[in-house]
Amino acid sequence: MCYPRRVALWLLAVALPVGLTLLTSTVSSAKAEQVRLTAFVGSASKPPAQEAKLVFEKSHPNIVVDMTFGGSGTLLNQMKLEEMGDIYMPGSDDYMEKAESQKVTLPRTRKIIAYLVPTICVQHGNPKKIRTLQDLARPGVTVGLAKAGAVCLGDVTDEILRKAGLEAQVKKNCINYATSCELTQQMIQLGEVDAIVGWDSFKSWAPDKTDIVWLPAKQIRVRNIPAAVAVYSQHRKEAEEFISFLTSGKGKAIFSKHGYSVKPPKVK
Repeated sequence: MCYPRRVALWLLAVALPVGLTLLTSTVSSAKAEQVRLTAFVGSASKPPAQEAKLVFEKSHPNIVVDMTFGGSGTLLNQMKLEEMGDIYMPGSDDYMEKAESQKVTLPRTRKIIAYLVPTICVQHGNPKKIRTLQDLARPGVTVGLAKAGAVCLGDVTDEILRKAGLEAQVKKNCINYATSCELTQQMIQLGEVDAIVGWDSFKSWAPDKTDIVWLPAKQIRVRNIPAAVAVYSQHRKEAEEFISFLTSGKGKAIFSKHGYSVKPPKVK
C-alpha cells in the first residue's frame, strides 16, 4: 500500500531539481538578453531626457539606457577617446555636425528631438532691468557664461556676442564660465549672477527663479537637439529604438511638458 506513495515522492524528488534548473536557466537567459545602452547626453536636455528614459524602459523591459550628462564638446571628446557609446545627443546641431565630420556617429540615424532658442536669462523680476545684450556690458552687472569648446551653449554665446560686437565688453563682466548647460543655468537659479546667455527652456527648469529676455531674430540662430547612433555601438537596433521613441508623439510630449519646443519656433 506504501508503494504508490513512495513512487510519488521519488518522482517529486527527481522533478523538483529539474524544474529549478529550468527556472534558473530561464531567468539567466532573460538577464542575458537585457541590453544596456550608453547615451552621452548634453545637459541642455537633462530634465526631459531623464523622464523619457524612465518611460521608455517601462515599455522596453529588456533595454536599459544609462545616461551620462555634461557639456556636448566634453562628451564628444570622451566618446572618441574611449571609443565607446551607443547614442550621442548633444545640446545643439553644431556639435552633431562635428560628430559626423569626425565619424563618431552614423548620419543616417540622426533625428531632431526638440528646438532651443538662445536668450538672456535673468533673475526672477529682472531686478537689474536687463533688456538687451548691451545691458550685459553695463558696470555693476554680473554675468555667467557657458565655456566655449566644452559646451555648445558657450559656442552659441560667443557667436551671438561677436555678431553684436560685444564679446570683449560682456566678458569683462563674466565672473564664471560653466562647463555644462546645467551648471550655467544654476548660476541664475542660485542667484550667483544677474544674467546668463542661456536657452529659452531654462525658464521651465526654475520658473520661480528665472525670467527670459528675448533677443531680436537678427542676433540669434535657433538650434535643435539631435540624437544619433554612435559608430561604436554594439546594439544599433536598440539604440535606434530609443531615438525613435524620443521623436515619437509620446517622446515629444515629454519634452513639450518640460517647456521645450518640438516644432521649429517662430522668432520675432
